[in-house]
Amino acid sequence: MKEFAWPIALIAAKFACFAAAFGLSSGCLFRHSFDSARSVLMLTRIPIKVLAPLLFGVPVLAIGLWLSFAWNHQAQRAITQLADQDIEQIHQATATRIADLLSVPVRVSRLNQYLITSSKLPPDNLAAWRPTLVRESQAFDVLSAISWGSADGRTAWISRYADGSIYWALKEDPTQPLMNQWKLDLNGDVVAGSRSSFDFQLSSRPWFLVPSEARQATWSEPYLWVGGDDEKGKTLGISYGIPLFDGKQLLGVIDADFSLNDLSSYLSKLKFGKTGMAILISPDHKLLAASNDTPIVQADGQRVFAADSTDPLVATVGKYLQSNKFVNDANTHANVDGTNYYFHASGVGEELGLRWTLVTIVPEEDFIGDIQSEFARSWSTSLVAVVLAIALGFIAASWLVEPLTRIVSSVRRIGQGDLDTRIEMQHAPEYTQLATAINAMAEGLQDRMRMQKSLSLAMEVQRNLLPAESPSFNGLDIAGHSTYCDDTGGDYFDFLDVSGCDQDTAVIVIGDVMGHGVAAALLMATARGILRSRCAVPGSLADFLQHLNDMLVVDTQGERFMTMLLVNLSAKKDTLRWASAGHGPPIIYTPEDDSFAECDGGGLPLGLVAGETYSEYWQPGIKAGTILLATTDGLEETMNEQGHQYGKQRLQQLLRDHASQSAEEISQAIRQSLASFRGANSQDDDLTFVVAKVL
Repeated sequence: MKEFAWPIALIAAKFACFAAAFGLSSGCLFRHSFDSARSVLMLTRIPIKVLAPLLFGVPVLAIGLWLSFAWNHQAQRAITQLADQDIEQIHQATATRIADLLSVPVRVSRLNQYLITSSKLPPDNLAAWRPTLVRESQAFDVLSAISWGSADGRTAWISRYADGSIYWALKEDPTQPLMNQWKLDLNGDVVAGSRSSFDFQLSSRPWFLVPSEARQATWSEPYLWVGGDDEKGKTLGISYGIPLFDGKQLLGVIDADFSLNDLSSYLSKLKFGKTGMAILISPDHKLLAASNDTPIVQADGQRVFAADSTDPLVATVGKYLQSNKFVNDANTHANVDGTNYYFHASGVGEELGLRWTLVTIVPEEDFIGDIQSEFARSWSTSLVAVVLAIALGFIAASWLVEPLTRIVSSVRRIGQGDLDTRIEMQHAPEYTQLATAINAMAEGLQDRMRMQKSLSLAMEVQRNLLPAESPSFNGLDIAGHSTYCDDTGGDYFDFLDVSGCDQDTAVIVIGDVMGHGVAAALLMATARGILRSRCAVPGSLADFLQHLNDMLVVDTQGERFMTMLLVNLSAKKDTLRWASAGHGPPIIYTPEDDSFAECDGGGLPLGLVAGETYSEYWQPGIKAGTILLATTDGLEETMNEQGHQYGKQRLQQLLRDHASQSAEEISQAIRQSLASFRGANSQDDDLTFVVAKVL
């Protein structure tokens, strides 16, 4: 609600000013009119009870009506802003769901790529693939098909038709034109007597042809399915395929398909306001999916341009896209057949290689229909209240307006940024309470602004404490990364310039302070300063930890602590040295023999016990190509939406997969893998790691 604080305050100020103007003008008018009325009464003997309402009632009523209209206008603007925010939230939630859905073919294709390259799915025995593909189809029921096409024409797939039936198709003899197909039961077993055949040439199918020609993983253009017609007409599909090669020779294409008809069904289950809808449009302005029954394919199999749709809303969206009237991620208002609509368009799927456009369409009536009727009732009530207030307003106006004018003036100054303004009020209890509340509000705003400035400064200072860029060492490739879950955090990494170390040796430090926020950041900064000052004197890694611990215990009194890992890595030596204070050991991977070193040992965390001694450990066998990864616990303990941790095994497999890449590329791969694994979950812990590779 913070974003509405100032507009509401300004509206209140305007209302108070109008009331003040009404009271002051009424007071002056009353005195002037009283003299005039007295003269008239002396001349004509007209009763004052008749003359006074005529002199005062009409102007006051006019002002009251004008104020009602002004308030209604301001409220309409506020409601429009809220509606804009609501449609944006609806749109973003829909875009996120679609992006998650579109990532499924990519993940399944990559999984099967691994199973094929590891010989768990043998390309020379396609019949043996059925159990695995059946399990994948059951696990990922959003997919319409999972397919394999060998370069020699042999083909196998699992497909899910519109009625929910699952079929297994197999073509083992590439010299024959027919593809055999069997219906499967719920257990994935072939239904007796369900065999059927149809002509099929692999080389003509887009899901095989597009990745083969591109020679890289890619999406196909939407295409008509073989045998995919249902009671609603043609079935349009899109596939994500990965070509596999033996050297430069194509082995085949592993593929996962979407039915865009199913995507339309998925959209139809989502809610867009009360009666809104959503559509997906390809870069060539053709329909991909719609949440209502709008056709996306013509009877002759041709795709439908959005601008040519039979649905007037969809056609309007298509024309807007063609004329570039949409501003990406902003609301567009349009009138279609006498009804006002909100249109919101943005790209979706770009991170997956797609350039689709999602458009959500919500009638304005969905947001403000009920509010409009309430406005009408409120306006009528306000009119009655104005009429009744006329009788009492003359007496109370003068007494009420003067303190209100002072409050309005003070609120205006606060709204303009003068937060030192204070209101001294000796009046009715309500005015005194209001003045006290406004004073407290101003003080609170001052405190919040000071706190915000302090947090911003702390965050900037802490960011500056971390290395701005990766250091350069002879024979070593190093990259570090740190992301905090709050504005400030307690994770820390650094590259120490230790006296006596040459340009071939890196001393890497990574630490983790208990907790988050400013307190953790302060302890991290203290540890960094102590550690860097110690670098001027040579010593072992254990000496560094012991010195740092003795210094921190004095400050923390054992109530706060941090873990730390120090690593000495040299490109000229085949032995790595490390020391730990309650921190997990480094992960050391040697690609030459695909092995991970077993590292164990360490002492208590820093800041707990005075006089604690630490040991230095040695790890031999450091060769060219060896990768070292030092992390805080936030990496392995990252949770996904199912409550599972990322874990050490996934991390080790990622190092295997990217061992040939640079340290920065491995760092990026770790971050991308964590983001994909975490899904919609927020980052609950600081994430810090350092990747070092011996060249």
